[in-house]
Amino acid sequence: MSSTTSFSPRPEQQGIRVGALVALFLGPAFVFANMYTTQAILPVLSRAFRVDAPTAGLTISLIVLAVAVGSLFYGPLSDRIGRKIVMVGSSLLITVPTLLCAFAPNFPTLLALRALQGLLMPGLTSVAISYVNEEFRGYERGLAMGVYVSGQTLGGLFARLGSAALTAATNWQIALFSFSLPTLIAALAMWRFLPDTQEQRLQRPHLLQERRFLSRASKPTSDASGSNVLRQSLSDIWLHLHNRHLVGAFIIGFTLFFGFVGTFTYLPYYLSGPHFGLSTVQLGLVYLLWLTGLCSPIAGSLAERVGSRRAIAVSMSVASCGLVITLIPQLPLVIAGLGLLALGMFCTIPAVNLYLGEQAHKAKGTAASLYLSCYYFGGSLGAVLPGVALLHGGWPGVALLCLGTMLVAIVSDLVLC
Repeated sequence: MSSTTSFSPRPEQQGIRVGALVALFLGPAFVFANMYTTQAILPVLSRAFRVDAPTAGLTISLIVLAVAVGSLFYGPLSDRIGRKIVMVGSSLLITVPTLLCAFAPNFPTLLALRALQGLLMPGLTSVAISYVNEEFRGYERGLAMGVYVSGQTLGGLFARLGSAALTAATNWQIALFSFSLPTLIAALAMWRFLPDTQEQRLQRPHLLQERRFLSRASKPTSDASGSNVLRQSLSDIWLHLHNRHLVGAFIIGFTLFFGFVGTFTYLPYYLSGPHFGLSTVQLGLVYLLWLTGLCSPIAGSLAERVGSRRAIAVSMSVASCGLVITLIPQLPLVIAGLGLLALGMFCTIPAVNLYLGEQAHKAKGTAASLYLSCYYFGGSLGAVLPGVALLHGGWPGVALLCLGTMLVAIVSDLVLC
């Protein structure tokens, strides 16, 4: 991409750069928060719908799986109709199931609405990576990617603490209902402050002529056009899957989120056990370790300067060391280890996102979609398989399984990337 398409040199955007960064923060903070709104209130939902804990947990695992599936579609779509259109449109649409969750008359309906949230969410989470890689350059690109990851981080924390507090003060319906307004605000902020990409503006006359042509064309011609789009999408996917550098990034995403979700999902069983005996409130405070994600803008800027591959290797090594430290049965060391794990993860994410932009030379949205699908598929398995390890090997079984996946990520970075 030429310098004329970078973010900073475009004079018409100078006045809204800060606004764009704010929108890139609010978007993931409030939209991504919807994924975890039920996690802290699962016992309340179990009582309300008279379901057991594993069944109530479907409100989390199902939405993660839906995000993984949905991520496959939005990248190719944004390659063709524009990043901002997809990001804003999906964020506006997600307010509908978010609002309706509060009125779910039964548990299957709630699950269906959660799945719909998950299918819409990747319209932001997968497309924003490509948007940042295309619209920012140099130091600003790393900073913007870090701001985006920080928004996701605080969104997860906001969801857990906010839903728990509102449920305790009122009820679960009001708690879930309350997240629809921030989601709407985030969508409107992105619509107002995020500029269209240079490519989107340049393509507008062409798209207008194409629409006029298609309106006059016969149905067989429209079918052929749709077939060509499908073939091009499949061709882009095939191209990326034959790029070993991108495959390495996909493996890193899968193993990274597997280890993170597995660790923090089964952590309460370890810390509330007889050895530590932490209360529910104390366990909730452990999630404040997610505030380490605020370092993501700095990590993104450093990754831009020292190289994304080196940043990935260092960050994943920090996360792995943190997991090893949690094996020492002393609470301060366990907390410190978890802090290193969270820090390593939140430093790895912007580095991998930057690496995707460097290695995907075309169809960047499709590449980001494939990465996000692998990322969330890893998370969905991370919510299940470490539980089997916990039953057979206790916390050491969970930690060693997650550590093994992170070592795979480091090897992928060194060998494939």
